[in-house]
Amino acid sequence: MIIPHKNTPELLRRCLSSIPKRGDIQIIVIDDNSDLDKVDFYHFPGMDDECVEVYLTKEGKGAGYARNVGLKHAEGKWLLFADADDYYVDGAFDVLDKELNEDLDVLYFNVTSNSTRKEARASCIAGKYEDYFKTKDDTLVKFGIWSPWNKCIFSKLVFDYGLVFDEVPVGNDAMFNLKMSGYARKYKIISERLYCLTDTEGSITFRRQTYDRMFNYMKVGISINQFLYERKLYNLSIPIISPYIIRKIIHDYGLKKLCNYILYIHRKWSLIKAIRMYAGYLEAKKKI
Repeated sequence: MIIPHKNTPELLRRCLSSIPKRGDIQIIVIDDNSDLDKVDFYHFPGMDDECVEVYLTKEGKGAGYARNVGLKHAEGKWLLFADADDYYVDGAFDVLDKELNEDLDVLYFNVTSNSTRKEARASCIAGKYEDYFKTKDDTLVKFGIWSPWNKCIFSKLVFDYGLVFDEVPVGNDAMFNLKMSGYARKYKIISERLYCLTDTEGSITFRRQTYDRMFNYMKVGISINQFLYERKLYNLSIPIISPYIIRKIIHDYGLKKLCNYILYIHRKWSLIKAIRMYAGYLEAKKKI
């Protein structure tokens, strides 16, 4: 169990309380250089718990770096990843104990949310699971959900292929999960909702979409779309160029910023392929 943390000690405490304290569960918390005025390091959650390993980093390189630190210390057969502001639902580990008796590379499970907002992260994920159980198209779950917390992964798969998280400002987990699912040969998808996503105001999900953030998301989106393009999974692509994006950049940041944005896509990948992926994304949305 690997949990990156920054500046939310009470939420981390809640997350830790949702995980059974057992000898066969290794809990690793990596603090990503939290602020001294927000965290009391003398009473850091889990520090006095023999079932929890706490690593205090000073680099401040983000969740991807923190997860990679956790991977270096992971010793168990299975890997679970949680965010410090989320938690596991009651009975989640009873389900995992039952399901992980099978010979698997990865177990995919569903999530729930503390929010009823239509745009809540869990709504999108739950929609992919619903569509999978209707169509049996497993790519919807394997390659359509790029987060680490809806999966239990055979650790040997990760270490054999040298998988690590990207140490970037946003989207650090996407390629780790896509590559892992690409390598996995034995997997199972279950409908049980084992993990609760919390949509907290002020979290990265709700931060203002500045030009730099849009640009960083686009860079990650190129990597995601390259992976999906090779597999002809256009319907699962992330829009990195669209009428909305073009209008927003021109309106908020000017034509020069739009030119920089488009030129980066052209130089690093292919503007034509990016448009093709967006067309596939729109086509898929019409069928829903």
